[in-house]
Amino acid sequence: MPAEYGEPLSEREIEIVELVAAGLTNREIALRTYLSPNTVKVHLRNIFAKTGVASRTELTVMAMQEGWIAVPGVTDVPGNGAAVEEAPLAPETEMPAPEQPAQPVLPPWSRTRWAALAAGLILAVVVLVLPRQPAGQAAAPVASGLVDQPQAPVVAAAPTSEDSWQELTPLPVRRARIGVTAYRNKLYVVGGMTENGLTDRLDIYSIPTGEWRSGTARPAALANAGMVTVGDKLLAPGGCDAQGAPRATTHVYNPADDTWTEAAALPQPLCAYALAAYEGRAYLFGGWNGTTYQAATYVYDPASDAWSEAARPAEARGFGAAATLADRIFYVGGYDDRRESATCELYLPKDDRWEKCAPLLLPRGGLGLTAIGGRLYALGGGWTSYLGFNERYDPASDTWTVIETPIVGEWRNLGLVALDTSLYAIGGWNGDYINRVYTFEVLPWRVFIPTTFFSPEE
Repeated sequence: MPAEYGEPLSEREIEIVELVAAGLTNREIALRTYLSPNTVKVHLRNIFAKTGVASRTELTVMAMQEGWIAVPGVTDVPGNGAAVEEAPLAPETEMPAPEQPAQPVLPPWSRTRWAALAAGLILAVVVLVLPRQPAGQAAAPVASGLVDQPQAPVVAAAPTSEDSWQELTPLPVRRARIGVTAYRNKLYVVGGMTENGLTDRLDIYSIPTGEWRSGTARPAALANAGMVTVGDKLLAPGGCDAQGAPRATTHVYNPADDTWTEAAALPQPLCAYALAAYEGRAYLFGGWNGTTYQAATYVYDPASDAWSEAARPAEARGFGAAATLADRIFYVGGYDDRRESATCELYLPKDDRWEKCAPLLLPRGGLGLTAIGGRLYALGGGWTSYLGFNERYDPASDTWTVIETPIVGEWRNLGLVALDTSLYAIGGWNGDYINRVYTFEVLPWRVFIPTTFFSPEE
């Protein structure tokens, strides 16, 4: 039933009015209220109909006049709109609930924010050229790439159109440095880092219902650890603990009974590696071993429950990404605490050898990589550079091309997976931990070829 003028606003509508008055966009309101952007639009249409206003500005003024919202520093708003100021109150600090942390407010890009971005880039350059502490002065070195430094977000969310990236139900907890894989119409997100530290959470998203539920937590709270589907099990090797030290422990999750078991340990402790699967085996590339970034390849065979070493990639790096395309595994991007990498190497499992492929258009560390429709899709990065697009790789021409991105600027250590005809990008870091979940329909239609033909007479 459509809303009518003069009807009272519901509690949810009052909440949305408060967020509109605070200057949030529909997308930002959706993140704060755990609603979809379309649902926010419906609420706003109803609010406009009930109040008779024609713009967000009119709505804000009316809300102040009617006392629906409390504006800091303003005690009253007379009918002519003139505000009476009072001395500002001391801010109060609240500890956010660990399971439902508040979303950061992402204001529009003003001149001040552009200046902040420029200052941040200059600071990054200065940090890169400063002399490093000699290795001998630190008993247990920790790579700076393993630690996030909270700051005011300096990103902008790019608008999405009806035929491109779409937002799904957000993650229950904002986090990055996660392991993500897909299995039987479900997405699995394990571990990672939150604003309250490491987590052992396992969250499961049902694509048909659009709902999240919690599974049995991983036996250890670790970050910078991947997860991959091998047969009917989900493999999660290694990861970093709260001190940034890598582990060698390998855990296996069984979706059938929601249980974890321990498998053969990695040949060495590792985190921040790249992970992919091929013909029932898991392939791990690179990573951080607690001292240096590695140029390593390890192969896990579930039949023998054993890891073996294989031919090594040419470049030592961490925070790269890997994906299987046909009979090859592509290993791209990365970060080594000094620079992001645009390197693209491809591994041939049957021949146990490496070949070169065209580099990314831009260096990307902490990116996601997946294959679908005979192409590769690389999302995210931005550790040391500002990113305004994602990339797609065509193996026939050995070229990368530009595709749009739902988040511009810094978007790293996210989860990326392909299932059926769609991409799914989950969480990550963009100046703060995020819980956004995006999907992109790569193959919007399918072709069905019948195997048996019948004539009309039959």
